[in-house]
Formats: sequence, C-alpha cells, structure tokens
Amino acid sequence: MRKAILAFIDFFYPPFKKFISLHNFRYLATGGSTFVLGLFVFWLAYNYLFLTEEVKFMAMTLKRNTMALVVEFAIVIPYSFLLNKYVIFTHSEVKSRTQLFRFLNLQFINMLLNYVLLKFFVEMLGIYPTISRVVVSVAIAGFSYLYQHYFTFSVKKIGEKKADKKH
Repeated sequence: MRKAILAFIDFFYPPFKKFISLHNFRYLATGGSTFVLGLFVFWLAYNYLFLTEEVKFMAMTLKRNTMALVVEFAIVIPYSFLLNKYVIFTHSEVKSRTQLFRFLNLQFINMLLNYVLLKFFVEMLGIYPTISRVVVSVAIAGFSYLYQHYFTFSVKKIGEKKADKKH
C-alpha cells in the first residue's frame, strides 16, 4: 500500500523538483489529502448527518458545526497519523505508542492554534475569514511538519545511540 501511495504522489513530483525536496513534496501531498478529506467530511456531517442547529451529545448540547468538526477530527486524525507514520516518516525508531501520544498532543496544539489565530486574524486584525483560514492553515502546516519531523517521528543520531547504551 505504501509503495502504491508513494508511486501516485511521485508521479506528480517532476514539475516541482527544482523547488522542493521529494520528502517535503510527499508531506505536502499527504497533508493536502488530509485537508481535503477533512473539508469533505465536515461538509457531509454538517449537511447530511446533523440537520438541527443544536445536537445532543452525551450530556451536552453542541452546535451543529461543532459536531461536524468532532466527526471530521474522528476521521482525519487517524488517517493523518497513519499516513505520517507509514508513508512519510518511516525512518523513525520511536515506539508507536509514543508517536501516537506525540501526534495527538500536536493535534491538540493545532486545535488551539487554529482557534486563537483565526480569532486574532478575523476579530483583531479584521481580515476576511477565508483568507485568514488559508494563512493559519499554511502556518500550522509548517509548524506541524517541524514538530513531527523533529519530535513525533524523530530519529536518534548515531552519537545519541551510543550515549543511550551507556546509561
């Protein structure tokens, strides 16, 4: 499955070869698919699953758009983790449960960043919401890549392996 996904992504890489590394192109492609999947799931849930403005969920009553977001996250977060773990960051030696914990931590941080940055751009700076959403998404994608590359799916350097064995 990994080979098929990479072959599909790599087919579109040649025009971008001069501007971006293959690894980063693959990350952007899988991240883009995650973004599109999220928008589609949100749209489906908002328009076809939750038909009233308020939805009873457990002991709470939530807005329709909030419930659609919950459904989106429930589908997109596992999808994104699997792509990152098994397609993009396959070189990592970090245990899977540690990767998952770190990845979920990142998702929580991203949710907070989305909320705070969108509020800032729209309400404080008065920038149109759609433009704000694009700017926030790009900034968060950059942050997420760095977080995942250097923390969630990190690889120990050769010197670190030797130091770990001594302790």
